[in-house]
Amino acid sequence: MAKPLITATPVSANASKFAFGSVFCGTLFVLILASLHVLEPEFDPTWRFVSEYALGSVGWLMQVAFALLAAAQIGVAIAVFPQIRSITGYIGLAILGISAAGVLIAAIFVTDPISVSPENATFSGKLHSIGATLDYTPVAALLLSLALTRSEAWRPVRRRLLISAGIALAAMVAFVLHIPQDGQFGPDILAGLFGRFLIVADIAWLLIVGMHALKLRKQGGHNRASNVDTDGRRS
Repeated sequence: MAKPLITATPVSANASKFAFGSVFCGTLFVLILASLHVLEPEFDPTWRFVSEYALGSVGWLMQVAFALLAAAQIGVAIAVFPQIRSITGYIGLAILGISAAGVLIAAIFVTDPISVSPENATFSGKLHSIGATLDYTPVAALLLSLALTRSEAWRPVRRRLLISAGIALAAMVAFVLHIPQDGQFGPDILAGLFGRFLIVADIAWLLIVGMHALKLRKQGGHNRASNVDTDGRRS
């Protein structure tokens, strides 16, 4: 038996600000990451991690990009918090919050080159790795998608939310499977490519949520304006 749809809480002005911030930060993240592929071509995107762009001549841009990604995650979490009405959704929010904290740690602490073995990792490299392992955005995306789309207001983007979350989960699994047990990376290890698929799917999901929250806020404003106009004519 299908679960009944629930009524979503209207998107408030404050929530819409966080949604806008998420879309803005997410878009900037994509632009910066894309530009780094051009500015630092020495890092082969098929097997070098995006984190390694922080080691290049304009490495600070990668740190800024990670901070923007964390801000986009936090913005989405705050924007949809009033929309959540299930344990599944609250678990998803918690995981998204932990993921944002992990990405922020990865932004602050620069990674080691991929050639450095775990036993020779620097303090900064170790903390960066810890931050990266806290990022389970695909899991949060799936749980939050299932929770949000129980509401009629979020049903129009149900397919997009679930597809982007599913692609992110698949990319995360592929990424993990492509990490060699001995820690020896090379051109034949496509971890960098799957890592980029993962990031693209993550950011796509964040942008879909943020933009739909803004759309719901706009629709709510139009509905309130229509009600006021109708009540005025009736009076």
